[in-house]
Amino acid sequence: MSKIFSYEINWRLQLLESLGIFIFGGFFISVIWCTRCWESLYWFTITFTYSGFFWVFLWKGSETIVEVLDPIYSWLEHPVKRFVSSVTLIAIYTTAVVFGMDFFYDVVIFGMPISEAPKELNGSPLITTIFVTLGINAFMHGRAFLLEWRQLSVDMEKLKTEQVSTQYQSLRNQVNPHFLFNSLNALTSLVYDDQKKAVEFIRKLSQVYRYVLDKKDEELVPLEDEIDFMRNFIFLQQIRFGDNLRISLSNGKVDGYLPPLALQILVENAIKHNVISEKNPLTIDVKISEDYCMIENTIKEKLDKDSTGIGLSNLKARYQYLSKKEIIVENDGHRFLVRIPILHLEE
Repeated sequence: MSKIFSYEINWRLQLLESLGIFIFGGFFISVIWCTRCWESLYWFTITFTYSGFFWVFLWKGSETIVEVLDPIYSWLEHPVKRFVSSVTLIAIYTTAVVFGMDFFYDVVIFGMPISEAPKELNGSPLITTIFVTLGINAFMHGRAFLLEWRQLSVDMEKLKTEQVSTQYQSLRNQVNPHFLFNSLNALTSLVYDDQKKAVEFIRKLSQVYRYVLDKKDEELVPLEDEIDFMRNFIFLQQIRFGDNLRISLSNGKVDGYLPPLALQILVENAIKHNVISEKNPLTIDVKISEDYCMIENTIKEKLDKDSTGIGLSNLKARYQYLSKKEIIVENDGHRFLVRIPILHLEE
């Protein structure tokens, strides 16, 4: 019902807008440009209706052309193609409207024989009308370009804000007292039980911090670097949880790029959101294909989650600005799967 109601409201608004254009166009031409319209009601009515319909057809037609071209040729990505296609389509459409309106009024309203109607179609008014229409549309398209450029500036500023938020969140996740406490607690046990592994733990921990600090200002990082970082991060987590956390990382030789810490965010989300115990071990599979990185984990949700819930949403927002590819999330209640696209610089 809500969709139908919305459609009816939109239809009524379009009708009211067309009526407003009809009245304004008819009144503007009849009162200002038509000298003989003041001589008789007949000519006023003819000119008023002709001009009103003419304005509606040109206005709504141009509006439709803009809406059709928007998803095909963006002003920012294909400005030349957009300009040429706009001018061409508008010129053809305007010509068709002028000939169609004149033919209708000559034949239907004035009763002129069909064979005589083409002779009345003078080229001079047609050319004038086309140039006036192109001028109006040039203004409308210029305005559309400026609005799109302004929106891009707003989006870029929004992206910067979200990047700062994500970077801060990633750093906070790594440097927060809980992470330090858990890491040092695991290290303390290793020092007594396995000094060799304790040395490796310290080395991995330093590499994790170094990667976060080095890549925090990057928009994209090579997939290979992200995988190397994940090996260190997974090592730390498995030392902490032991056999209760089972993470597999399989990858082939795939070239591409990811937003920094993308894989870490998703693996850490799985750890934060799910119970990890001997009774309920958590399994996380990280797989790399030609086009996607797939992170899949079993589900046993915690009642009390130590998470702000912005990791995945921020990652989705970053992808919206970096690429037309989207993150795919699947949840069947037993397995949680996230597919993040592998990006390429030429895209």
